[in-house]
Amino acid sequence: MVKMNDDAGKGSGSSAAAVLDLDVIDVTASREVQARGVEHTTPAGSVARALAARMALPNDVPWALRHDRTGVILDEESPIGEQVETGSRVVLTPKSHLGGLR
Repeated sequence: MVKMNDDAGKGSGSSAAAVLDLDVIDVTASREVQARGVEHTTPAGSVARALAARMALPNDVPWALRHDRTGVILDEESPIGEQVETGSRVVLTPKSHLGGLR
């Protein structure tokens, strides 16, 4: 389970640095949420799935996160904190794979 809470970053100590606050929109820009207290070690794919559920998006679609400023699709296996910084805006987008040519 991905930890996201509204109390992250309050107080002092290293725990505040261990979490991220993100602004999240879906690819159609029709839904927007603020994700607070996302553990920086959580794989980006797990964060994407948790955010899709939180935004009531279809659960039969594989979701990915895209950094809004750079356009880079986050590596779903890598920790989210290694790919974006707190305060980033990310776009929740369905994964799409183009078929290879034979």
